[in-house]
Amino acid sequence: MPFCPKCRYKYVNGILKCSDCGVDLVSALPPLETPQDAEIELTEVWRAQGEVEAQLIRSLLESNDIESVLSGEALRLTHGFTVDGLAEVRILVRREDAKRAEEVIAAAGGMPKCPKCGKSVREEDTVCRFCGEQFEE
Repeated sequence: MPFCPKCRYKYVNGILKCSDCGVDLVSALPPLETPQDAEIELTEVWRAQGEVEAQLIRSLLESNDIESVLSGEALRLTHGFTVDGLAEVRILVRREDAKRAEEVIAAAGGMPKCPKCGKSVREEDTVCRFCGEQFEE
């Protein structure tokens, strides 16, 4: 069976070119190249207070071509509410995407920034969830 070396799609015999990529098909795929020592460094850009908010932020980031990972899902799925950080969902992105991700989140919500750490916070927050700074009321 022929394969596309670019998109790795499997074709039936007799097809010579990939219909999506336009490249010549090969009889066997080379192994996927994965760097052995390369580690992806993730950084937190937001803390969501529930499933709906976490998925909205994740969707917003993905629509701006920023991959994200949710951390703390087990607690979130067990407890449907957040009290003192319990069941809070942390949204992580690649370090190189962090600044752009924070800008996308801030622009979408028109959110103020913490004067100490510079991360976006909600209007109703009295304490920064990232650095613990107390806000004046």
